[in-house]
Amino acid sequence: MTDGLRDLLGRGLRRHGLRAGLTLALGVLAVRGVLRATGGEPAVPLDDAFIHFQYARSLWEGRGLSYSPGAEPAAGATSLLWPLLFTLPYGLGLRAENVIWAAWLFGWVSLGMLGYETRRASERLLSPDSALGAEMMVLTFGGYTWFASSGMEVVPLAWLLMRTARRCAEWAETGPRTTRPNELLALALLGPLLRPEGLLATGMVVATLLVRSAGRRRLDALIALAGAILPGALNRLFTGSATTTTALVKWLPLSPYLDRTELWDAIATNLDVLFVTLLDGQVWSAVFLPQGSRFVLWPAIPALVVAGLRRRARVRSALLVTVALGMLIPTTYDSFLWNRLRYLWPFMAAWFVGVGALADGIGALAARLDPALVRVRLLACGAAVGGLVSHLGWTLEDLATSADAIRRQQGALGRWAARALPERATIGVNDTGAVAYFSGRRTFDVVGLTTAGEARYWAAGAGSRFEHYERLDRARLPTHFVVYPAWFALPSLLGAFETERSVPGATILGGETMVAHEASYEALGSAARPLDPAFAGCTIVDELDVADLESEAAHAYDLGDATAAGNVALTEGSFVDGARKGRTRELFRLKIVPSGRLLLRVESALPTGVEVRTADAPRGRLEVAPFAWRELAVDLPAGGATGVVPVSIEAGPHAVSTLHYWSLARCP
Repeated sequence: MTDGLRDLLGRGLRRHGLRAGLTLALGVLAVRGVLRATGGEPAVPLDDAFIHFQYARSLWEGRGLSYSPGAEPAAGATSLLWPLLFTLPYGLGLRAENVIWAAWLFGWVSLGMLGYETRRASERLLSPDSALGAEMMVLTFGGYTWFASSGMEVVPLAWLLMRTARRCAEWAETGPRTTRPNELLALALLGPLLRPEGLLATGMVVATLLVRSAGRRRLDALIALAGAILPGALNRLFTGSATTTTALVKWLPLSPYLDRTELWDAIATNLDVLFVTLLDGQVWSAVFLPQGSRFVLWPAIPALVVAGLRRRARVRSALLVTVALGMLIPTTYDSFLWNRLRYLWPFMAAWFVGVGALADGIGALAARLDPALVRVRLLACGAAVGGLVSHLGWTLEDLATSADAIRRQQGALGRWAARALPERATIGVNDTGAVAYFSGRRTFDVVGLTTAGEARYWAAGAGSRFEHYERLDRARLPTHFVVYPAWFALPSLLGAFETERSVPGATILGGETMVAHEASYEALGSAARPLDPAFAGCTIVDELDVADLESEAAHAYDLGDATAAGNVALTEGSFVDGARKGRTRELFRLKIVPSGRLLLRVESALPTGVEVRTADAPRGRLEVAPFAWRELAVDLPAGGATGVVPVSIEAGPHAVSTLHYWSLARCP
């Protein structure tokens, strides 16, 4: 070994040895725990990781963003970059569960790099003691340990955001530049491709270049701004839709049921949960954070601001505060508590820098008593690290248990499907990762994340899915279902039982038991016409099929206070119809004819009544007996209005479930 190489290795060990050793030790502990729990089989603790692996296989096999064989391309890859990284190891032979070795490598290398970037980003803001402390907090935080082994892009995104903040700060701190910022431009473009929240990286780069570049170099901000539209443009090009299916399913502003006030109320509730519960190490975050953490984390952001002012590093401070406040983005998600809070942790490293700033402040206060006490900051950081380390055992145990649960349930059912189902089978799924990946069969994602056109019906509710399936060609529907029955919420479509996998007590799963059934579609269309024989021969002039989104849109149906939970499929004997529950007022438009009838299909749990008003017809009250579908008719006057008219329905004293409305001509 030459002296130059020996010196290089020596400097590398001195500079990176601690983080490399700690990261390697944690990685070995995590992987050994998983392998011990699974009997030696690689496994990951989130089914969503297999969505990335499946898209990687599709890309390698030339299907592009077509999720499964024969499926239409779908904008279901929330990350376009992360699956692309797996195409090479998949192509080199890491197939089936063996691709997880590559996921572990990417995850743990990313964690080591995140520790390094956190320490470097802390320069000029923190003392060396507290900068080291911030890095140790990152490396010992259970959230990062868990997700470095998850196969998800959480830790890589955390690294990219911290790297962007650090490099933007360095660019800004050296004065106006005239050279092209190639790395910053790359980070601005790659951030949104890694995750939608990566737009934060684009924003930081654009702001930095506008403020700190000189002359024509400010135009580079326009190149960086292209990062904001790149994922949508690529999705549009390859799938026909610029909006990801994940946004349609999970983003509160796109919910069909929230007006502006309700939207802000939902976000405010999420913010309260974030600051009062999650940042305090309670309930969902208890596996990662000690209880009482809010008393350290709440002052962390103000401490970052003060550190920037005291040390004249305002830009660096502002960039890190921006990353930290990125944690507010997931509060706009309907699902921000899912999957061990994976949407929150990409921003946590910046909070740890804030804890380091808080430790510096404690040291500065102690130094007023005695200058030697300034090193109290090291003890403060050590206490924070110790609190995180105290939860690592729990984190590692949960990681292993969760990975084994995914293997024993979704993974096992995917392998069962590969053995038991015909190659031409289509499997309906509501957890689409491992079943699709291990079965190799075409899938129909009832949630709509990976099947084009289905997301809006999942967001609407089970009744709308049932009505939507009535409209679909039977050849497009699944031949089998592998689902959580409670989530699927359409038991009438589950035919002959095939098999199931139960894993009691595993909180990472969508349910204790996942079942496999043949599909049965006898119920579809079963209640399309009035069931009462008295109306069997009537001519149908117009029809509003409640919960059918297309029918509702065509009849200007007012959702009012409708919810997804109240959008259901109701059963009466062998008949099934989509419905909306809890309705006290209905407004819509319907085509009527003189001397016709308006027929309502409703259901109520308690005796109640409905009042019907249409155009110039007199208000009529109909009594609704409980516990069964009721088809109630209102006679329209001979000289009354004709054509499309507004119709209103009011129920009271109790709400009803509404299923169907028909406008009938005079019956024979």
